[in-house]
Order: sequence, then C-alpha cells, then structure tokens
Amino acid sequence: MSPVVVRRLTGEDWRTWRRLRLAALADAPGVFHGDLADERAYDETRWRAWTEDGVKAVAFDPDGPVGVAAGWVPAGRAGAVELFGMWVRPRARGGRIAERLALEVVAWAREAGRPRVELWVIAGNEPAERLYRRLGFRDTGEYALHPHDPDLRKYVMARGVGGG
Repeated sequence: MSPVVVRRLTGEDWRTWRRLRLAALADAPGVFHGDLADERAYDETRWRAWTEDGVKAVAFDPDGPVGVAAGWVPAGRAGAVELFGMWVRPRARGGRIAERLALEVVAWAREAGRPRVELWVIAGNEPAERLYRRLGFRDTGEYALHPHDPDLRKYVMARGVGGG
C-alpha cells in the first residue's frame, strides 16, 4: 500500500482545493452544499480566499491528491469549528483516509483554541455516520432539511477537541 500524506493547504494551493472541491461536487452532487456549474465559474481570487478561510486538509498519495476535509468557524455557532466538504476519491476509499482528514481538522480546531467541532451529515449516510461516531462525534439533536433536496434530512454531530 502506498503511503498517504495529509497536509494543510495555503492560498498558493488554491488549484488543489479547486480540483478536489469540483471532483467532490461531480461525484456526489446531492451531498454537498454547492453547485458544480457555479463553483466552476469562480475566479482565482475567490478560490484563493476560500482556500485561506479556515483550514483545508488534503491527503496525497504518490499519484496526487486523493481526499479533502475543510474546517471554518461560522458565525452563530458559539465558536465551534464546522467540519465540511469531506470527500475521498472512490479509488482511495476504505483506507482510513477520511479519518485522518477529519482528525486534521480537529487538530486545527484545538490549535486555534476552539472548544468543539461540528458537522452536518445526511441522515441515512451510514458510512459517514459510522466514521464520525468512531471519531467521537455524537448526534446533537439539531436537524434541518437539505437546501438542495427537501427529501433529505441532515443533522449535526459534534465532539470536543480534547479526546475521541
């Protein structure tokens, strides 16, 4: 098995963030908040700013980037970091890459002095739910309808940054 390295992107890495974000939207359009056509049209300035907003953790294997997870601090969430945009290329799934990416966002939250990490997960997405529970995330009881598909319900899972 080839080694996988996880590192955080900088603004100079905006092309990597763009490539992975667009690949994720193309692979699973109903899961992510975002529109592939809209995001394809973003210019370099917007991609750079988005790359620098919060953290973008990317997994690389010898063939290039294979997965991404992002974190930011949204207003109105009591200082919690939101983990979002988690995606691993289908060929690389099953090797705990998603776990490493999520934990990199948790590490970033801890380094930033944030008390908690939250994420939205689609109800019934069992692989994601299992992963997040294994990492110590728990259902908070907060639910909403997905903005692009009212038949999908999503809910918030959260954990502290100290332990699993």
